[in-house]
Amino acid sequence: MSGADKSAIDPMLHKALTLVTLHRQARHKDKAADLAFLMVNQTFNLVKYRQCFFFRWDGHSLEIDAASGAMHLDPNGPCALWMKSVLSRFLEDKKIQDALPADGKKGGESFARVFPISPTDCAEAERSHWNDWASQRAIVLAMAGQDKKIRYGLWLDREEPFQDTDIALLDDIADAYAYALQKFDVASGGSSTIARLFSPGKRRMSALFICAVLGMFLPVRMSVTAPAEVVARSPLVVSVPFDGILESVVVKPNQVVKKGDLLATMDGTALRNRSEMVGQELLTAEAALAKTEREAFKEPNKLSELNVLKAQMKAKQADKQYADELLSKINIVAGMDGVVMFPDANALRGKPVQAGEQIMLMSDPADSELLIRIPVDGMIVLDQSAPVDYFLNITPLGSQTAQIESVSYQATPDHDGLLTYKARARFQQGEQHPRLGSTGSAKAYGEQSVLFFNIFRRPIVTIRRKLGI
Repeated sequence: MSGADKSAIDPMLHKALTLVTLHRQARHKDKAADLAFLMVNQTFNLVKYRQCFFFRWDGHSLEIDAASGAMHLDPNGPCALWMKSVLSRFLEDKKIQDALPADGKKGGESFARVFPISPTDCAEAERSHWNDWASQRAIVLAMAGQDKKIRYGLWLDREEPFQDTDIALLDDIADAYAYALQKFDVASGGSSTIARLFSPGKRRMSALFICAVLGMFLPVRMSVTAPAEVVARSPLVVSVPFDGILESVVVKPNQVVKKGDLLATMDGTALRNRSEMVGQELLTAEAALAKTEREAFKEPNKLSELNVLKAQMKAKQADKQYADELLSKINIVAGMDGVVMFPDANALRGKPVQAGEQIMLMSDPADSELLIRIPVDGMIVLDQSAPVDYFLNITPLGSQTAQIESVSYQATPDHDGLLTYKARARFQQGEQHPRLGSTGSAKAYGEQSVLFFNIFRRPIVTIRRKLGI
C-alpha cells in the first residue's frame, strides 16, 4: 500500500477509534455533570470546533450547564444569555420539535438529530451579535429525553464548514450521548429529573421557599408541653398527734384502706412512763390531801393547806388525763376510705417527728386531677376550660383528654428548684382516672396564632432577654 493510501486511511481509522472510545466513556459515566464535561470537551477529538455548549430544554425554558474549556459557567453572562435566546427561538420551531421520532430509537431511527443553524434563524437583535459570540458555521445536536422529546443538546461552532463525514460522526455520537443521558432520567425517576441533575434547582427551591413562607402564616393554636402528674384533688393529711418517734408503718404506698384501719404507730414508751409517773404523783397528792383533811379537824390552821393540796391534785389529774389521752393516740388510723400516698415505709420507720407533721396523704382514687408544671419560659395564655392532651409514661402511645380548671397566679419553685406555674386540669367525665402518682407529659392548648409565632416564640423571648429589649 502506498504512502498516499496510508495518509487517507489513518485519519478515518483514528476517528473510528475515537468514536468507539467516546461511546464507551459516555456509557461508563455515573454522574450527569461528568457526562456533560465529557460532551463539551472530548467531542473535540472526534470533530474539531471552536466552542461547544451543553444545554437543557424543558419545552419552555432553556438552561446552559457546561461550556468547553470552562470549569464554571456564569448563567447570567452575556454569552450565555445570547446563546439561551438563540437556542430557545430555534427549538420552539415545531419542525425542529417534530424531527425526533415519537417512539425513540425504532426501526433504525436515532435518539438525536443534527441541525445546522445560521444567523438567518435568529431575530434581528440576536443576528447583530452573532459574530461577537459565535463562529460563522454552527450546528445543534438535539437529543431526546425519556419522554421522546427534545430535552437537551449540544451547540458546536467553527469557522470552517462541517463536512458530511463530520455530520455523520456527530449524529452517531449524539445518539450515544442521548442514550447515556436517558440513563440518568431512569435513575432519577422521570424525564424531567435530568433538569434536577444539572440545574441548581432554583425554581424548585423558590417554590419550596414560597410554600414555607406561606405556611408560616397558617393559623394554629398555641400549645405548651410540660411535665404532668396525677394528684389528689382534695387529699386528707395524715399527721402525727404529738412529738415523738414513728415506731412502725403498717400500710404500703397506694394501699387501699377503710376508715378506722391502722396506718402507723408512735413509740409509746415515754408516754407510758410519763403516765405511770403522773399516776404515782396523783396518788401521792390524794394521800396528802386526805391526811391534811383529817388533821384539819384537830388543827384549824391546816385548813389553809387544803386549798393548795386540792389545786395540786387537780393539776396532777389534768396531767394524768393528758398523758392517757396522748397514749390513746399512739395508733394512727385512717380517717376515710381511700388510698394512702407516701414515698416509702422504711423511710418513715424510726423517724423523729413533731406534732402535726405530715407523714402521708389519703384520697379517694376517683377524686383526682392533673397537675401540670409549666416552666416560666414556656408559659402561654391558658383560659379556663382550655383543652389538654396528656400522655402517661406507663402508656406513651395513648393519650387522654382533660380540661384546664385553674392556673397559679405566680410561679413557685418545685422540689428541684425550677420555677413553674402550676396548672390543674380535671379529667373528662366518664373516663377512667389514672392511678394517683402517675407521671407523664401534658400538652395544653392556648389562643389561636400563626405557625411562625408558635415555632419562634421561645427563640424570640430568649433573644429579647439577651439583648435587653
